Amino acid sequence: CSDEDGDAVCDNIDDCVGEYDDCGVCNGDNTSCLPNIISLGSATESTLEVMYSSSSDIGGFQFNVSGVNITNVYGGAAADADFEVSSGSGIVLGFSFDGSVVPAGSGVLTNLEIVVSDFEACLSEVIISSPDAQALEFDTGGCVDLPCSDEDGDAVCDTIDDCVGEYDDCGVCNGGNADQDECGVCYGDGTTCLPNIISLGS
Repeated sequence: CSDEDGDAVCDNIDDCVGEYDDCGVCNGDNTSCLPNIISLGSATESTLEVMYSSSSDIGGFQFNVSGVNITNVYGGAAADADFEVSSGSGIVLGFSFDGSVVPAGSGVLTNLEIVVSDFEACLSEVIISSPDAQALEFDTGGCVDLPCSDEDGDAVCDTIDDCVGEYDDCGVCNGGNADQDECGVCYGDGTTCLPNIISLGS
């Protein structure tokens, strides 16, 4: 009686010559029961992780990200799979020209270089496709908080705030009305408040 896996069951009648993974698959890799989800990971002032969990190989992906301006996309499982990943107008698109796939599993799908524009980042309109271009059903993770500094408390992140402070009456950021003349007129010449009078001199 051959018993290669040492489980005291002869291999010729053993349901699994080896061991079951956490998903109950003989000699599996624990991926077949993973939830299908795309989510956001850790965020800094300049980077944002996009995470994935997938029970199937991924042939391509597309999603929108709000709350940030994306300046570059790099790394992660997408880069390991030689995916072409690009971004524009808040949309991230990744695919392979040669049929490569992001294998079933979990981890960082890609990293975003960002400029923070809001207090939280959110994913939307997530589209994930299989290697044969069929749509896969994926859930979307929740929003994540961003390190948005708002020194002047105007609910606009300082990184994109046109004026960190306040505009004066002349529309100058933190100008302190220095551009008003003595008549209180912006960029005036001091004549608008002169009295209208004709008089005789010496």
